[in-house]
Amino acid sequence: MIIVSGQWLRPQDIENWQIEQHLKPLLKEMIETPVQFDYHSIAELIFELKLRMNIVASAKALYKSGAKFATFLKTYGNTAYWRVSPEGALELKYRMSPSKAIRDIAKNGPFYAFECATAIVVIYYLALIDTIGEEKFDASFDNIILYDWHYEKLPIYTETGHHYFLGDCLYFKNPEFDPQKAQWRGENVIVLGEDKYFAHGLGILSGKQIIDKLNSFRRMGAVQQAYLMPQATRLDVPSLYRIVR
Repeated sequence: MIIVSGQWLRPQDIENWQIEQHLKPLLKEMIETPVQFDYHSIAELIFELKLRMNIVASAKALYKSGAKFATFLKTYGNTAYWRVSPEGALELKYRMSPSKAIRDIAKNGPFYAFECATAIVVIYYLALIDTIGEEKFDASFDNIILYDWHYEKLPIYTETGHHYFLGDCLYFKNPEFDPQKAQWRGENVIVLGEDKYFAHGLGILSGKQIIDKLNSFRRMGAVQQAYLMPQATRLDVPSLYRIVR
């Protein structure tokens, strides 16, 4: 369900809305779900719809970029924009444009390798640039470090439940992973719709395909299969909207 300024938004309330056609299925889904989304204004709601669609597009762009999966100690990036810390963090170089550096990952993917949580943050940044533009992004996110779930001012939260939407980040857990391949203890993914997910290092796959891949990285004698955890990680759009507007 959607609450705008304390008022419940009903399906009939949006019949005459002049919004882009590709946003309407997501809007309808969010109205009909038991998950509650709260906004201060219609502008915030439209911002979320556009951002979620851009998250999906950014996940596909990262997949097509050729950026590789790597553990923290084997992380690398385009040295024109980034330096790599001893811990495996990509640190934006002094006076470099944050938006251009982030866009470079999608443009020159073969120059990059990082793990899956970092990939999710990269996708969020790419989507935000496409939503608000480079100038606003650079003004709001001027000290970027790409490392695991490290993010600058992005308001991110995780909520339990079984209702997922386009652009959500989910987690497939592999409880009996091979200790020699600990990077496969689980996989962060972006929901693309129609049972398709982007999983950095694995590709664009169905839920079953991701579970089968993770099962192949279990320890000897393992009996418990990998599984999708009942939770979703999302951007807190009302908070983000106040940061970037």
